[in-house]
Amino acid sequence: MSFNHNKIEEHCGIIGISCNDFSYSVANSIYTGLMAIQHRGQLFSGISTTNSDGKITTYKDFGLVSNVFKVKKIKFFSGNVGIGHVAYGSLENSNIDNAQPYYHKSDLVEFSLALNGTITNFNEIKERLINMGKVFISNSDVELIVTMIETFFRSSESMLEALKLLMNIVKGAFCLVLLTNEGELYVMRDPIGYKPLCYGIREEENRKFFIVSSESCAIDAMEGILKGDIKPGEIVNFHPLKGLKKYQILSRKRHGICQYEFVYFARPDSIINGISVADVRYRLGINLAQSDLKFNPDNTIVVPVPDSGRSAAMGYAWGSKIPYQEGLMKNRYLWQIKSDPNEKLNPVKPIVEGKEVILVDDSMISGVTMKKIILMLRKAGAVAIHVRIACPPIVNSCQINSSFSNKELLIAYQKRKLNRKDLVDEICNDIQANSLKFQTNENLIKSIGLKKNFVCYACVEDKILKKEKKVIELIQ
Repeated sequence: MSFNHNKIEEHCGIIGISCNDFSYSVANSIYTGLMAIQHRGQLFSGISTTNSDGKITTYKDFGLVSNVFKVKKIKFFSGNVGIGHVAYGSLENSNIDNAQPYYHKSDLVEFSLALNGTITNFNEIKERLINMGKVFISNSDVELIVTMIETFFRSSESMLEALKLLMNIVKGAFCLVLLTNEGELYVMRDPIGYKPLCYGIREEENRKFFIVSSESCAIDAMEGILKGDIKPGEIVNFHPLKGLKKYQILSRKRHGICQYEFVYFARPDSIINGISVADVRYRLGINLAQSDLKFNPDNTIVVPVPDSGRSAAMGYAWGSKIPYQEGLMKNRYLWQIKSDPNEKLNPVKPIVEGKEVILVDDSMISGVTMKKIILMLRKAGAVAIHVRIACPPIVNSCQINSSFSNKELLIAYQKRKLNRKDLVDEICNDIQANSLKFQTNENLIKSIGLKKNFVCYACVEDKILKKEKKVIELIQ
């Protein structure tokens, strides 16, 4: 049986926080943390908290964190333990039932859950649960996970045991944070470690906080200190009074953090697996420059596509000794992912006019946006535009990453499918650039600084691995 699987959770942000002062409200801290990871999702925002009376309070709605949670709404929450969620997606394929945290209460168990992930054996698990008499109201991963937890809890009467069973059955790439009505936090990361998840602490005079987040920038914003990553295959339990307990449930020789977190998705000031995202992007730019043509620095400038191309452009400028200029201005009030580039960006004519522009971006998906930007720069007077991409060509679709799940939208995949040997030249002609250069796979891994078997880069891998499975195959 095949279900219309809604993958709204795949690129999201999650937050969890616990304070040992039962009179303290963590809602403001969750708000601050969610604001810091707003880039991970602008479709929905949600918060759940609980206090000493065992009541879970949840609110979620369409929109940005600042719009959903006004001051009056934040005051509505009480509780020293809580979780938060921001969701990525589009209004066309979603409804409020997909918003998180997902609150669940039965005669046996009560909890709220926030998920960032995609379950690849979704259909198989859901069919089994339906055959057991379970009823679903949606095709979301989060409802499936919640139903599994309820089912396993009934047989074990232990949240930890239920989550252990969950990890052994579910396939995919996911992180989750779960809040019980008894004020405990449970945190879990899949055994491949495809998505980032870290934790930290905050200490005040009479209070201690445990914080977990998709990215360390949220821990910074919440005035915490980053302590490390939740390990792949690990479950962490935190109680305000009993403290932290870690359980390594599954261990794999091969892990696979998504390379696109470093290239594009994560915030530059975040640290993932102990590595600075900004440093990775800077090194990507340096590596591009050092293997590139030599340009005349007197009439050439390096211009980033803001915002995600900025760090790589700075690295390129340093590596090439060519001046860096902000030749494109971004409208910061447009969050819509699919906005027209003419609404988002505007060239700075005095900067680009009469110049050869080395235009640096993080990656290229369809090439449509890049073509429009090039046209804008030419109209502003740029005499030549040389496009430099910090990521290798995306030649494979990804079941996990919605940014390039549709093969038909991937310009590099389409060229490769047509057996174009001069793939880069053809793309260059399509986007009407004077020249085009992509990052190499080798320099991508080198720039990230992790071993190959700790990174998933199947989307840019042109050769099929014969000796060992790709990370994406392990996930599936």
